Amino acid sequence: MRNDFFVGKQIKFQSFGVKIGIEAEKILYLEKIYRLLEKTFPGGFEKVREKEIEYRFIIKSNKTEKGERFELFRNDEKVIEDAGGEFFFQMVESEVRLTVAEFAVSKVFLHAGVVAWKNQAIIIPAKSYSGKSTLVAELVKRGAVYYSDEYAVLDAAGNVQPFPKWLSLRGIIDPDTQLECSVESIGGIAGTKTIPVGMVLIAQYKKEKKIPKRWNPRRLSSGQAMMEILRHTVPIRNKPKIVLEVLNKLTSRAIIIKTVRWEAKDFANTLLNYFNIQTD
Repeated sequence: MRNDFFVGKQIKFQSFGVKIGIEAEKILYLEKIYRLLEKTFPGGFEKVREKEIEYRFIIKSNKTEKGERFELFRNDEKVIEDAGGEFFFQMVESEVRLTVAEFAVSKVFLHAGVVAWKNQAIIIPAKSYSGKSTLVAELVKRGAVYYSDEYAVLDAAGNVQPFPKWLSLRGIIDPDTQLECSVESIGGIAGTKTIPVGMVLIAQYKKEKKIPKRWNPRRLSSGQAMMEILRHTVPIRNKPKIVLEVLNKLTSRAIIIKTVRWEAKDFANTLLNYFNIQTD
């Protein structure tokens, strides 16, 4: 329930063991952030007591000639300066999400899209604006179970847990406008259980006039895979020992391939067919 997390002019909650407090001068600001966080953490939050809060975000606002401008502090460090409009609240949500990813207890977060196919995870590590959400959506439309378009959440055993935030999709209105869509709105379902990793796809998009007749992705060794995946790992600076232990387990068991890929709607079938052949 929403009221479980609003205390005065503050939101208090924990996710993946990270205990968060968000303060603002107006309840309206907190309402906006809470609505965004609900889409980011659809599995819900857990309650946290005031004295347990580890990361406290404070929103400050000023009226200027440009209109209302905002600043955001995390534990007294200014992390957003002189921002305005709805974009500011999206930035707050992003800072909270990144804090959870960076400091999650006993978890390793990778910047990656994730789907489940044949009860195994396909992880697609990639930076923002690389088309991973579009590829994830196309895989979901073909029957894959949605786990995330933002983070692969790995537990200590190297298995994947769901992080089914709303998908961030471009191209619905125009190439640049991003819309947040529930997985149900594209005909899919979200995963609810922890699953092993079957494959990691390291792919770079290249616009192709013709779809290649043959696709021969390169299989990576465990060491090669580790180097590729590390660059997409969020908490490497804060807990390198845990990260390396988890990634060692992941890369020793999963199929890791590196390739150039083409348009998501055409590539999705190729990927799933390859996965079927490799895992039969």
